[in-house]
Amino acid sequence: MKVAVVGGGVMGAATAWRLAQRGADVVCFDRYSPPHTHGSSHGDSRIIRTAYFEGAFYVPLLREAFELWRELEATSGSRLLTMTGALYIGAASSQAVVGAQEAATVHGLDIDVLSGAELRKRYPGHIPREGDVAVLDRKAGILSPEGAVTAMLARVSDVRRGHRMENLEALLRDHDAVVVAAGPWTPELIPWIPVKIERQVHAWLSIARDAGWFAPEQFPVFIRQTEQLGDVYGFPTLDGASVKVGRHHDGDFTDPDHIKRQVDDKDLDPLRLMAAKYLRGVSGHVRRTLTCMYTNTPDHDFVIDFAPGDPRVLVISACSGHGFKFGPIVGDIAADLLLEGRTRRDISHFAAARFASSQVPDDHHEHD
Repeated sequence: MKVAVVGGGVMGAATAWRLAQRGADVVCFDRYSPPHTHGSSHGDSRIIRTAYFEGAFYVPLLREAFELWRELEATSGSRLLTMTGALYIGAASSQAVVGAQEAATVHGLDIDVLSGAELRKRYPGHIPREGDVAVLDRKAGILSPEGAVTAMLARVSDVRRGHRMENLEALLRDHDAVVVAAGPWTPELIPWIPVKIERQVHAWLSIARDAGWFAPEQFPVFIRQTEQLGDVYGFPTLDGASVKVGRHHDGDFTDPDHIKRQVDDKDLDPLRLMAAKYLRGVSGHVRRTLTCMYTNTPDHDFVIDFAPGDPRVLVISACSGHGFKFGPIVGDIAADLLLEGRTRRDISHFAAARFASSQVPDDHHEHD
């Protein structure tokens, strides 16, 4: 089977890798040269976790994703996954705390529930607020986005860089199927999915020299739900001098070819405030920044489905800011659908038909 994959970010790279492994004739196209900084698959680190508060239905996919990440490490000889655990912090009634416990109960996951005092004692880098609790998800950690994309594409014999696809017609003439994994550029090719592109900013803030509690073996990745700043998240130090922090959603809507790449105080002040209120030993000094993009569906769940009326076009995109960790399993599902016509995995939540009469909302709430 000849398959063209449009997009060389994590979803496209993973799909091309899994198809090639099964013997398909695959070519992967990207408008830039992946891994690159123009889309959503960059920035040194991505969170992978198991007690998925967004929905317990994601957990079986995550369990398989971990296995495939380890397979990719073994075949590539690259270290891509560092286990740190993850903390979900917030009020006892917050979505992160409640949802993580529900996912753990349904799937028998290994978690601890910590009071604010226990959080402060065990993880002195955190400053709990009154009423805070935390869920420790032991099977969680950090992925290397650039390393992952590089390792996946190295398993693909035909990667064509610098190719911008204006439409799919030429590809469909020459290939049996086309997979669209174009991230924020998806609307150019698949206009029937109602998505909005959201600009996101990350910052690396300096840590105190004596703040040894931010080492990866002592400081889990975290997601904290706050009233003032919404959902914020962060990583242990990977360079011994800074920690990476960001806000989950609440960015400005944009289009991928005109995104504002310059980062200013409007972007940074909420991150500095988060560090001052919730982290011990982190200053407001910014060592570096980056911008990336979320491709958001109205319900923030993925799209894994064929185009209406055309089973030659498979869409795997619109990851809504939490898709990177799923890359290998989504790629494997895509290979199932194209090569076998079905998949044993439950992808019912990702059907495109749910948007048949929907409209993109004017507002939103809630990177890993």
